[in-house]
Amino acid sequence: MHDFTLPSERLAPYVKRIYEVDIPRPSTFAENQIIPLGTGTITILLKGESRIKSINGIQHGPNFTLSGQYFPTFSFASNRPLLFYGIALKPMATYKLFDIYLADIQNDFIPLDEVVGEEAKQLRQNLLQTDSTEDRFSLLKNFLQAYIPASPTYNHLDVVIDYIYAQKGILKVKDLCDYEDVSRRYLEKRFKKHIGFSPGQFIRQVRFNFTCSEIAAANTDDDVDEILMTFGYYDRSHFMKKFRKYHGGDLRVLTGDQPNLFKAVFSKIMRSDFENSYHP
Repeated sequence: MHDFTLPSERLAPYVKRIYEVDIPRPSTFAENQIIPLGTGTITILLKGESRIKSINGIQHGPNFTLSGQYFPTFSFASNRPLLFYGIALKPMATYKLFDIYLADIQNDFIPLDEVVGEEAKQLRQNLLQTDSTEDRFSLLKNFLQAYIPASPTYNHLDVVIDYIYAQKGILKVKDLCDYEDVSRRYLEKRFKKHIGFSPGQFIRQVRFNFTCSEIAAANTDDDVDEILMTFGYYDRSHFMKKFRKYHGGDLRVLTGDQPNLFKAVFSKIMRSDFENSYHP
């Protein structure tokens, strides 16, 4: 069983979703393959031992981490049941909350205690001391609220990222430059420094993620074809080239009835408009 909660209004500029992943049996890399989401993630493991597979090979997953975006994909596996909690952060949040550029932890993770000290161990202990999912979500929200800056900032890059999400990635870099009246070179430098991608790469990824999210919620094959056209994929083979690059599997992972973690949890991170509204 998996669960999630959306952030409070105060956390909304920094957090997309807080979620629980409960896998009651051993699981494989093939079952737990995740596409890049354009966000940083805080993960706290409460049960089991995970192994993470990415372009860096296979690594042991610590009990608590702050990770960047894995590209083109990553997966995890465990020989035992797993229970962990994740906080999907918005693209600028690792910098605003912890003074760490998302670009600097791309395809990597940092043990959370190297970021926040002993508070990481204390947070995990507090999570272990309750069996209530609701209470655990509250503990995670309270933990993050302590790191909200006293004087939040909202700059060109925030505006542009908001606009990309508002348009679901259906736009061009020139549209961003016109919208915010900035040069392409300025955007390229800011995106590379903070996010680790060019604006064009980020746009394409957001578009792909929204496409996956809407396909996962579709009812019929005709709906899938219409979704692909809406997002600018002229046919299924065009989309599947991207999908196999990021996921490596068949589209049935999104359209089929067989439950899987990607469809149940990660494809939904893009689904709520509230989650992609960064600021009032």
